[in-house]
Amino acid sequence: MPLYTYIVSYKGATHVTQGSHSNYRGFISTWCSNIPSGALPALTPALLKELASKAYGEFSTVSNIKHAWRKSIDVGGSECIVVVVQTQQE
Repeated sequence: MPLYTYIVSYKGATHVTQGSHSNYRGFISTWCSNIPSGALPALTPALLKELASKAYGEFSTVSNIKHAWRKSIDVGGSECIVVVVQTQQE
């Protein structure tokens, strides 16, 4: 299975994680549900719950970049950006 790198940015903080999955879309637990406490300081437990409820859905391709996708999610009135890069084909 491919290895994906997930970069999540919210209010000036960034969290990076990886996971091997059959596709990059359906595994929100890799980049959303398992964010360590303090990794994104502005993401309170209530906002994390809001993010998880909005995490499913389509990603857009990143222009002129192969194997890279992004999405923007409104969380608590601020933008949360998720970028996924297929890092390695296993």
